[in-house]
Amino acid sequence: MQLLLDPARKSNVEDESEGVAALQRGDIRGLAVLVRLHQLKALRAAFGILGNRFEAEDAVADSFIKVVEKIGTYEQARPFEPWFYRIVVNTAIDHGRMARRETPFAEVLTDETGTADFDVRLQVAAAVRALSDEERAVVVLRYYLDFDERSIAKILQTPLGTTKSRLHRARERLRRELSEPNQCWALSAAEGV
Repeated sequence: MQLLLDPARKSNVEDESEGVAALQRGDIRGLAVLVRLHQLKALRAAFGILGNRFEAEDAVADSFIKVVEKIGTYEQARPFEPWFYRIVVNTAIDHGRMARRETPFAEVLTDETGTADFDVRLQVAAAVRALSDEERAVVVLRYYLDFDERSIAKILQTPLGTTKSRLHRARERLRRELSEPNQCWALSAAEGV
């Protein structure tokens, strides 16, 4: 696909469907709209999976490149968000497999509410990082990005039962990991995480 940017042509691309349509026509301004609408949430997803801000930024950049490369395969009658976040999650998992870094989540967490709360958040983040790639993906999508189980199943292209099973297993592992007396309250405060 050849991308075009005609400076004489004013862009009126404002929303997601217009951005997708523009990108499918080869107008790079469509990508700018999609980045504006989805970059922050995509970074949260990638960071939740990778635990490293710089790796997450790389994964999201690669995800947007993949969107440009694969936009011809996207069916505009279907929702864009699940299609896009499937790319983001898979790209982040691939980056994680390549890097296998154990960088703590501390890079982006700030100690705004006190050291004890900060320590608990670090312990929860470390426990999430210890999950399998598939379990970590469902936890990030559910609890960091607030997708429901049906949406997660669509994003990951897995049956709803598989998604529920992975989420259940992940919660059980997190409960076991965080079951020490001073960590147990963090689970109930995080509503199942």
